[in-house]
Amino acid sequence: MKKPGEIKGTHQQPPHDGQPPRYFECPNCGFLTASERFGSGAAECPICKAHADGRRTFPNEHLRRLDERIRHYEAAGESEIVVILAETFLEAILEDILDRMLSTRGADVVVREVVLDGQRAIGARIGRIFPQLSGEEFERAASELGYHEFPRRWREVRQARNSFIHDSPFKGSRDTLDAKMAAQAMELLDQAYRLFVSLNNRFVAKSDPASPFSERA
Repeated sequence: MKKPGEIKGTHQQPPHDGQPPRYFECPNCGFLTASERFGSGAAECPICKAHADGRRTFPNEHLRRLDERIRHYEAAGESEIVVILAETFLEAILEDILDRMLSTRGADVVVREVVLDGQRAIGARIGRIFPQLSGEEFERAASELGYHEFPRRWREVRQARNSFIHDSPFKGSRDTLDAKMAAQAMELLDQAYRLFVSLNNRFVAKSDPASPFSERA
């Protein structure tokens, strides 16, 4: 089912061949879509009407390699490695959306680095920076886009990963990361692409990229 405000053809189905999905990005406004017509240059950007010059692909090469490695370990049944790497991937992709949201509001690289470094933990960044930039909580935005359970399930994976790696005087350590937790991490990995694209197209892509502030500012 198409999500509110979503343009037809934006998303790919989850990958079944061990490869991450591929999206095409408008370099003018930041709009992302899986449409091959858009990627080939046969279609103009539906947001800013720009033509095909300089269209990039998402995810970038670093994230693609990480995704492929996670799927390799998942096929090999290495649950602990899957959970650890998948959580690393999720943190990277959530940080990326915050960086894009800051950029679309006119923040240069130095400002973005200062803002993000001010909240070192990804949970704090999502909990404090995201609402300031979007005007709503991450949980509400995800729910409105059709991913109501994503924030809760992501935090479960993050807590499991942290408990496995770090001893805690309050909650204790976790001895293993089992196949069930690995399966949950893999489901979130696939969902993260679609949620990222939906968040990007809602809070980043805009028809007037020359303006540092969107209508939600």
